[in-house]
Amino acid sequence: MCSPYNVNVPLPPGTGDQTYLYALKEIFVPLAEEFKPELIIANGGSDAHFADMLGNLGLTVNGFFALSRTIVEEAEKVCQGKLVLMVGSGYNPTVLPLCWYALTAGVVGLENININDSYTPPVEPKGNRRKVQKTLRNLKRRLRRYWKC
Repeated sequence: MCSPYNVNVPLPPGTGDQTYLYALKEIFVPLAEEFKPELIIANGGSDAHFADMLGNLGLTVNGFFALSRTIVEEAEKVCQGKLVLMVGSGYNPTVLPLCWYALTAGVVGLENININDSYTPPVEPKGNRRKVQKTLRNLKRRLRRYWKC
């Protein structure tokens, strides 16, 4: 689940935009602010999109955009905006370019994107947010001895 230098946040199937973004802000943001890296490298793939047949998460194209904007904002705070976005992975050829576009648009500073998924996103399973909150509490407890945040 975690070590002093790697943090993996297991998310339950169907985790959608808001819960995913919540997890990013609860773990990535404080760790970045404490560690103050010289450069942030983000791996952006579309396999977290709800229509990706190999993934089991529930992100939308707009969710990918919001994630990239959050990462950019943090990079601007902690490392003068030095950010590398590596786009790769994803297995649905319809949504893959849209997700990559959303990630890239967020990084280059577009204010918004006007893309609607061609699919209707499923509703995030009840209880996912609670499960993620519990996971994050446990992660923070385990990381406490390594990092102040």
